[in-house]
Amino acid sequence: MNDVCRNLSCAQQKERCAMRECSGLIDALMSYIQSCVAEENPDDKSVENCTCILHNLTFQLEEESPGCFRKYAPPTEGKKSPTVGCFSPKSNKVQKQFLFDVNRPMPEDSNPTGENWLNHPKAMQTYLSLLGSSQKDATLEACCGALQNLTATRGPGSNAMSQILVQKLGALPHMSSLLKSPNASLQKTATSLLNNLSRTNGLQTSIAKQILPELTGLLSSGPREMGKNDDTIATTCNTVRSLMLGDPEVSKKVINNELVSSLADLSENRSFPKGSKAASLLLYSLWNEKSFQGVVKKLGLAKSLFVNENTSAVHRAMQIIE
Repeated sequence: MNDVCRNLSCAQQKERCAMRECSGLIDALMSYIQSCVAEENPDDKSVENCTCILHNLTFQLEEESPGCFRKYAPPTEGKKSPTVGCFSPKSNKVQKQFLFDVNRPMPEDSNPTGENWLNHPKAMQTYLSLLGSSQKDATLEACCGALQNLTATRGPGSNAMSQILVQKLGALPHMSSLLKSPNASLQKTATSLLNNLSRTNGLQTSIAKQILPELTGLLSSGPREMGKNDDTIATTCNTVRSLMLGDPEVSKKVINNELVSSLADLSENRSFPKGSKAASLLLYSLWNEKSFQGVVKKLGLAKSLFVNENTSAVHRAMQIIE
């Protein structure tokens, strides 16, 4: 039966919505997973199936079931639109309006039912528990993928999910082993989740302090350490760029010749079209940002790469930006 539900859950929107509305289904899935976690039995085959179903049911959840996220929305008194003055909804100025107050009590439904389970902190805590205990890549990827889905958009719901994960549930320590996983698909999912988390302004310093050295270490080691996966390389570069621009002081400590040299090589590697573009943009940011110029000047190899605007990697990045 679990296999049938697993197959149905990865079908189209119609099937996902019908399964979310199926009385008792999500409650049973969560109850079973939680009991296995409590009994220290995280690698049960049914746990894998249940987490995969829940992973699929969280796909596009904020778009398809917005009611699940209303309790996380910031106060709306006096606000007619998400646009403030001349700022677009995606600007830093406006995103600060979307920050969830993590010091306020958690959502009031301490005993969630149905689809309200899918983005509840108790569910997220269960996924994190499995990330810390399961040895099965499929279970790990499903848990990480569910969290990725919950943080995928750029609206207040995803911001709230990201803040709860990092500031309330302590998700970041679970990411280290996932980033080092030899399973390329699991590593890709982990980097995507981190990329989602890094988009929330209030979290960038915390993430940079804990995760930036590991992300730049991956980039310094080259494509093999990222499963030679174009998407993983690009996502890692984009996340590093976001974190560096968000917290330059922390970032200065991880800029070195190995990183710069590897980025230059990646930017020229046409085997990874997305990755080479992202590496070029990251290299350009290191070259262009005043905050980093003092560090760059102290690096011999880096200086030789940056000093000439016609250096191919930098020049390509400038063309991309234009």
